[in-house]
Amino acid sequence: MWEWWQFQDFMITLAVIVGVLVPVFALTYRLLMRPADGRRLKKESEAALLRDHRLDRMERQLEDLDGLVRRLVEATEFDRQLKAGPPDEEA
Repeated sequence: MWEWWQFQDFMITLAVIVGVLVPVFALTYRLLMRPADGRRLKKESEAALLRDHRLDRMERQLEDLDGLVRRLVEATEFDRQLKAGPPDEEA
């Protein structure tokens, strides 16, 4: 069985571990992880910028395609009118 002084030493050691070492380790871990969080946030912001750039480029391409389709429709309509000949006048 334990002697009183052994139990007292054990409790003091446990109190030092819980009261001092755990907070010190927790703060150290937090400070060490902070730069990693900053790098992660920077990477996420870079990824968001890249995604926004790609979306902008896709929007421009869609607008260009829309303009091309309109011009093709106009050209097709013009060709159809040319092939139909002059309009008949019923006056």
